[in-house]
Amino acid sequence: MFETLKRLYAAGKGPLTVTMLANAVIKGWITDTEKQEILATKK
Repeated sequence: MFETLKRLYAAGKGPLTVTMLANAVIKGWITDTEKQEILATKK
């Protein structure tokens, strides 16, 4: 799941938002550290 979310967020495809990434952490799909790594790909 991490690789998929990272790829989608970095590519800007679809409505993947910071809030959705936070929900993925809550659901246990990714860790908070992985979320931060995904967010860093867009900068």
